[in-house]
Amino acid sequence: MFDKRNQLIFYVNILIIIFGITLIVMSDFMIIGFLFIISAALLIYEQLQQNKGAFSISGLEKILTVKDTCGNKAELVQKQKTTPCHVDNTVFWFKNISPTGSVSGFRINNQSPIEQTKDTNNKYQVCMALPANPKSTNGLDTTLSYTCTGAYSHTDCSLSHVVEDETDHLKLIVELPKGRPISSAQAYCLYNGNKEALLPPVITGETRIETEIKEPRIGAEYLLEWKWPEANIIRKIGCYLS
Repeated sequence: MFDKRNQLIFYVNILIIIFGITLIVMSDFMIIGFLFIISAALLIYEQLQQNKGAFSISGLEKILTVKDTCGNKAELVQKQKTTPCHVDNTVFWFKNISPTGSVSGFRINNQSPIEQTKDTNNKYQVCMALPANPKSTNGLDTTLSYTCTGAYSHTDCSLSHVVEDETDHLKLIVELPKGRPISSAQAYCLYNGNKEALLPPVITGETRIETEIKEPRIGAEYLLEWKWPEANIIRKIGCYLS
């Protein structure tokens, strides 16, 4: 949770609390002991508040729906409960949106984002304004959606998510059209340059893939990869004409 400097401060405050307890139990300086305990506890609380991330995310669900067997048309929907950890937070950024195919039509809670940019890695970032409402600190139901064109026509495809904020639960879901069944699927975690295999995803009816991760690591990228056969020429012509 803390860097080395903050860890040292935390342990010093713990020692102060222990010293305060010792004064209460083994001496007549009970009031002084209580003052030590209360002061150190307040310092620890303030330290925890200062070291909180900007946001915490709960129940993040990322759903990719491929709408045709050629993989040309797809929609991605990301649902989550977004909780600001500080009262002065006024905006929330969705970051690390990979430009898979041609990405367009960003919507946040069915409204256009207040700002849209690309970072140095050519990934999209879109921004939403937080309501000026004290209840927002209890969490906001937030939905990001956008469309991808020409993104999933290959036999090897993937859905990914980079964890930017403290998240309690992550679910990645891929829904594919009938007529081009899944050959295989795997889930991975990329962290500090290492690729770690996760538990095999659940495949339902050859058209739905799902994987769940509890307490995903901040800074890690989680991938749900799948293989499906090449679309036949008749389907390709049909997708092109449509």
